[in-house]
Amino acid sequence: MDGSALLIGLDLGTTNCKAVALTADGHVAASASSSYRLQSPHPGWAAQDVWEVWRGVTETLRALAANVNREQVHGLCLSGAMHSLFPVDKEADPLALAMTWADNRAASYVPVLRAQTDPSALYQRTGCPLRSTYHPVRLRWWLGEGMPAPRGALRFVAIKDWILHRLTGIWATDLSLASTTGLLHLERLCWDEEVLALAGVTTDQLPPLVSPTAVVGGLTRSATEETGLPQGLPVIAGACDGGLANLGAGAISPGQVVVSIGTSGAVRKIVEHPLFDSAERIWCYLLMEGRWFVGGSINNGGLALQWICEKFYPDLPAERGYQQLLEDAATIPAGAGGVLMLPYFSGERNPHWNPQARALIHGLGLGHTRAHVARAVLEGVAFCLADVWEALVGEEQWIEPARLTGAVTRSPVWVQILADVLGMPLVPVETADASALGAALLGHWALGNIKTLGIPQTPRVSTAFMPDPERHAFYATRHRAFQKLYRLLEQAPSAGQDAISLPGR
Repeated sequence: MDGSALLIGLDLGTTNCKAVALTADGHVAASASSSYRLQSPHPGWAAQDVWEVWRGVTETLRALAANVNREQVHGLCLSGAMHSLFPVDKEADPLALAMTWADNRAASYVPVLRAQTDPSALYQRTGCPLRSTYHPVRLRWWLGEGMPAPRGALRFVAIKDWILHRLTGIWATDLSLASTTGLLHLERLCWDEEVLALAGVTTDQLPPLVSPTAVVGGLTRSATEETGLPQGLPVIAGACDGGLANLGAGAISPGQVVVSIGTSGAVRKIVEHPLFDSAERIWCYLLMEGRWFVGGSINNGGLALQWICEKFYPDLPAERGYQQLLEDAATIPAGAGGVLMLPYFSGERNPHWNPQARALIHGLGLGHTRAHVARAVLEGVAFCLADVWEALVGEEQWIEPARLTGAVTRSPVWVQILADVLGMPLVPVETADASALGAALLGHWALGNIKTLGIPQTPRVSTAFMPDPERHAFYATRHRAFQKLYRLLEQAPSAGQDAISLPGR
C-alpha cells in the first residue's frame, strides 16, 4: 500500500459540495467546499439548478487541486444526496430544475399509484415505500404534468448521475443510489420491471447500473480544464451519501448506528441482509454489494434552524445568527418553558410519510422570548429523530453508543438535547465530512489501495454525551405531547388550538 496515494471523495449535498483528499493510511491531506441554493419558487418545491451544483463542484475541486500534489492523486469517488430527479435531453442538457428529497410536487400521484399496485409487495422488493419521495411517483408526475413542453426527455437522472456524466462523458448510476429510488429490486440488483411499468418508463430512459466500486471512466479534457485535476483521472461511481456517512464515521459493522443532522437528518443502522418494517415506517437501502442499511430520514434538521434564524434573528448576519440561536437555547431549561415546536417546514418523511405536514409553534405566551423558540426548535428536531428511533430500534436494548455526524456536532447544547431525548449515549465523530470521507475510502478500496473497507485510522471522536436520566424521563413526556399534537393536527388540520390539551406542560 502506498500510504501517500491520494483519493478525492466528493460529496454532493443539498446545499453544499464538499471534497476531501485522503491518503491510503487515513490522513486528510486537504479539504474544500462550496455552497449553492436550494430553491423553492412555489409552494411544495424544493429544487436545485444543476448548473449551480456543477459550479460548486468545479470551485471545490479547483480549490482542492491547488493544495495537493496532483501526481499523488489516484482517483475521484462520488457521494450524492438521495432522491433527486430531473429530465435531460439527448445533449444531456437539463430540461428543468432537479427535484430534491424535500420536493413535494408529486404528492397527489401517491394514491393513484397505490391503487394500481400492491404497495406492500413493492416495498418488500425495493425497500422503499410507495411515497412521493421516490421515483415511481415522481416519474409519473414528470410524465403526467411536470415535463416542459414541447421538448421531450431522453433520460431521467439524479444530480449525482449528471455530475458523473459531466466528469466522464458516460451515463451510469451506482447500485447504492439506485436502491434509494424505489425502482431497484433490492436482492436481484436490477431495475424492477413491474415498478418501471408502474412509473411509465423503460430501462432505456434510466442510466445503466454499475457497482459503487466501478471505475466509470477517466476525467475528460473539458472536466480537467474546469476542475484542475489530471486528465484521465479514474472516476469511481461511489454511492449514496447516507451509506457513505456510516462508512466515514467508522460504523459499518452489523448493528452499528449513526445519527446525522445536516440540512435534513437521519438514523441509519447497518444490517447483514435486507430488513423491512410491517408498517413501512422505515426504508432499506444498499451501501454496496453484500452490505445494506436501514433507517429513517427527516426533512427538517438544519433546514428548521435556518427558518428560525431568518425569521427570529434577522438583525444578525447568517453565521452570527446561528451562533446566537444556539447560545440563546443554552440559557433556557429543558422543555423551552412550555413552547413545543413541530418543525415540519417541508413536510416529513419517516416515519409519517406526510408531505402535507406543516410546522407549528405551540404554547407561546407573553413571557416567552426568541430564546424559548430557539430551544424549542432544537428539541423539535430531536423529537422527529426520536420518532425514527422508535420505528427503527423499538424495544431493542442498545449498548454501543451511536455515532453522531453532521453540523450538529459543532453544537454541544444540541448534542446534549439529542442524547437526553433519545436516552442514548452519542459520540460525535470529528471528520472533514463523513460522506466525502466515506467516498474517499470506497475509492481507495475500489482501486486496491487499501485491503479492508474501513477507516485505516480510527476517526477522532469526542467524549460521549451521556443522557441525563431525569431529563430523559421529562423529555419522554414531552415527546408524547409532541406526538399527540402531530396526531391532532393530522386528523383535524383546521381545528382551533384552544381544543388541544397537552400533557407535560
